Formats: sequence, C-alpha cells, structure tokens
Amino acid sequence: MNNFFLNQPDPLLHNGMYETMPQTMLLQQPPPQFKDNIGELDEALKSLSPASLERISQNQRFSELNADFQTIVQQELLSLIRNKLNMNPKIQSNIKEQLDIIGETKRNVEKEKEASINEMNDYMNNYAHLTFDEYRRMKNGEPLDKKKR
Repeated sequence: MNNFFLNQPDPLLHNGMYETMPQTMLLQQPPPQFKDNIGELDEALKSLSPASLERISQNQRFSELNADFQTIVQQELLSLIRNKLNMNPKIQSNIKEQLDIIGETKRNVEKEKEASINEMNDYMNNYAHLTFDEYRRMKNGEPLDKKKR
C-alpha cells in the first residue's frame, strides 16, 4: 500500500530529526565571503615604486614571510596536481634522475666521510709524531723538510 501526502510533508520524514531546509532557502543563502588577502597583498606589491620594492626586498622579516608563503603555495599546488604529475612520463623520468643524483651524492658524501675518518685514524695511530700538515705532504709524496722540525 502506498501512502500519498498531498500538500503535506511526510510525517515520518518530517519529525524534526530528519528535517532539512527547504531548497529555496539553501539557494538564497550567499556563499561565505572570505577576505581576499592574497589579492590585497598582490595589489600592495604592484603599487610599490621600484625604490620601495627594493627596500621591501631587503627587509629580512618580509623575506622570511614571503619565502614561507611561497612554500605553502607550492605545497598546496603540488597536492592538487600530484596524481596528474605522477602519471606524466616526463615527470617520472625527471624525478627518477633526481633520485639517482641524490643517491649518488649521499654515497659519495659517505665515502668521503669514511676516507676522512680512516685518514685521521692512520695519522693518530701511525704518524702522531708529525704535524698533520707534514703527514699530508708525506702521503702526497712530497719530501719532509727536516730543518723545520
């Protein structure tokens, strides 16, 4: 059996718990207004003379705030387009190459660090009677000047 409620709301759906605003009221509400802070900043910067712009760029706090702002904008933009970028073959290749460079650089830094530690251990254990400068010259095959000692 079907119940029809002509010109009346359904009593089961209109008991207060499930009541919603009529569609006309939803359409009449203006969207929330936000102050366009970015537009205000953009206009303020555009209005500056070259001398004022130069002075602003020398202000350390402004530079810090601007760098922070740029970082946030970049992060927001990246989050919006991340999936599309990840599907782009050119981006994939670019990122793979960057990761390869990062990995190679990390390995080289570790090798240099290890070589430096080994060099210092060799000096301390075997050549402590020499200055470090004399040790390095000796390792490079340069003759040690006995007169300076």
